[in-house]
Amino acid sequence: MEKIKILIVEDELLIAENLAMKLRKFGYIIAGIVSSGKAALKYINSDKPDLILMDIAIKGNMDGIETAAKIGEQEEIPIIYLTAYADDETLERATRTNCYGYILKPFKDRELHATIKVALKKYQEQTEIKNSLQEAINQYSAEHNSIHIDSLTKLPNRLVLRDLCEYLLSKYKNSSAIESEDKETGARTKSSNISRIKKNILGVMYLELDRFHRINDSLGNENGDLLIKAVAERLKKYSDNFEHESCIVRLHNSEFAILLAGITLRQKVADFARTVLAEINKPFLIADREIFLTASIGIAFYPFDHTEIDELLKQAKRAMKHAQEQGGNQYKFYTAALKMIGYIIPEDYLSLETDLHYALERKELQLYYQPKINLSTGQIVGAEALIRWNHPKLGLVPPEKFIYIAEASSLIESIGEWVLKEACKKTKNWHQAGFDHLITAVNLSGRQFKQLDLFHRLTQLLFDSNLDPRFIEVELTEKILVDNIKANIQRMNLIKKLGISISIDDFGTGYSSLGYLQQFPFDTLKIDQCFIKNIDQNPTNAIITKTIIDMAHQLNLKVVAEGVETEAELDFLIKHECDEIQGYLLSRPLPTREFEQLLVSKKCFPISSYALSNS
Repeated sequence: MEKIKILIVEDELLIAENLAMKLRKFGYIIAGIVSSGKAALKYINSDKPDLILMDIAIKGNMDGIETAAKIGEQEEIPIIYLTAYADDETLERATRTNCYGYILKPFKDRELHATIKVALKKYQEQTEIKNSLQEAINQYSAEHNSIHIDSLTKLPNRLVLRDLCEYLLSKYKNSSAIESEDKETGARTKSSNISRIKKNILGVMYLELDRFHRINDSLGNENGDLLIKAVAERLKKYSDNFEHESCIVRLHNSEFAILLAGITLRQKVADFARTVLAEINKPFLIADREIFLTASIGIAFYPFDHTEIDELLKQAKRAMKHAQEQGGNQYKFYTAALKMIGYIIPEDYLSLETDLHYALERKELQLYYQPKINLSTGQIVGAEALIRWNHPKLGLVPPEKFIYIAEASSLIESIGEWVLKEACKKTKNWHQAGFDHLITAVNLSGRQFKQLDLFHRLTQLLFDSNLDPRFIEVELTEKILVDNIKANIQRMNLIKKLGISISIDDFGTGYSSLGYLQQFPFDTLKIDQCFIKNIDQNPTNAIITKTIIDMAHQLNLKVVAEGVETEAELDFLIKHECDEIQGYLLSRPLPTREFEQLLVSKKCFPISSYALSNS
């Protein structure tokens, strides 16, 4: 039997020599002893050992964990940590590296011997499976004339995904827990991570590059292909160095599936996802240009989320869409809760998404405008721009049918920009026609709001339309703002510097806390219609609405109530000095031409008569 070569990384020479003597008694060959991370990296470049025993607290610029991470970037070598530290932070850092064992000092000789044997066995099994997996991929390529291999990236394609998944599962489905008992000596290790390992799981990751279609449009298809190829190479390089079995499949365009087998901890998959995102964030050089990318990742697990690969992939995609809706450049685990918040993709999702891609260029999208009425004068003082989709086959598609599709993909950015451009242009036209007091409100999605170049985009839109920024208002919802308050305040202040006013939409449905409300530079607060509906019959809603109006005025905020449908609701809002309203009682959302006709009629809504009739 070939003897095992071990490299010892230990800065205490006496301890290292004593350890080497003990290992030789068990028949191991000591490949070398080094005292620093730098020396360890230099050593493996000239002579690769079979295993490394790594002290964590070595001196120098890198500790043992940092050294192990650097080694993992160059070579796949099993590493066992020898340390006196067992705090949570150290353990968590260790698990993110190519760690095959973790033994606390002081330890017995046979405990070390058993740990080494288990680590080497685990490494051997994983290497064999990786080799078998590659052989399976190569066999598919040879037997099927490459129809199972993506021609651009040379990765397996979607046609082979099911077979690869079943292959990996066959290796682990019936695997029993590993008992780290040395059959020869009967000794058992006491290290926490190898005493018993829970049932293995399969991680299914769905990765999509954020906003790739826009980058591709800018680069051109040929350079876009080069970028996809570079992404695939970077993914494969990291995947090949991952300590567990993994396989990357190109699904479609900028979408990839990644299978991770033999995983025993969800944290391992999370660590993998974080590193993948970091790798994609590094610049790509395409056609002498630096290109920066982000990606979104969704993750589902066999057997916990499902036992069929098709369903696991759908679940991972839902989680990925959720990550995109939250702004992208992050990963999300699939949870049953996603079923409850609208991320289940209906049967017509794909066809609608495809049609939506062409809706802008085919001029199928249009804006409706719902008037905002001043409660003191009864005059129209502005409008909220609301998007509608005039589908060639389905007719007028309501926003609740397609907006979430746009938000779950990169489409929301181009659609949102069109809405802003169209609203600015129309508002300028109305001003030139003599209605120079009108303010138009436009909703910003979370993805739009978090665009790094939002300030420049808004500046350009205002310049192109020649609209005074005081007459455009952007509406943001609470859920957009509360995830990163400090960064969001900075974004809002930039918008305010342009002279654009900001409204918080649907107030009352989220956190509704004065504590955070005072931090944001709002101009307007909109009360959600759920509090307005039947307010004359609901004492709780009446108290909430009155309180919101009072506190907003104390903060010098304008208050707008939306969804006003009855005279009783209107009367309540007048009585409690709400500033403006919108709702079907006074006007439904109108197509552009009808809204302009309403303006020309110079209609004054009889607000006072509503109030008097109910007084």
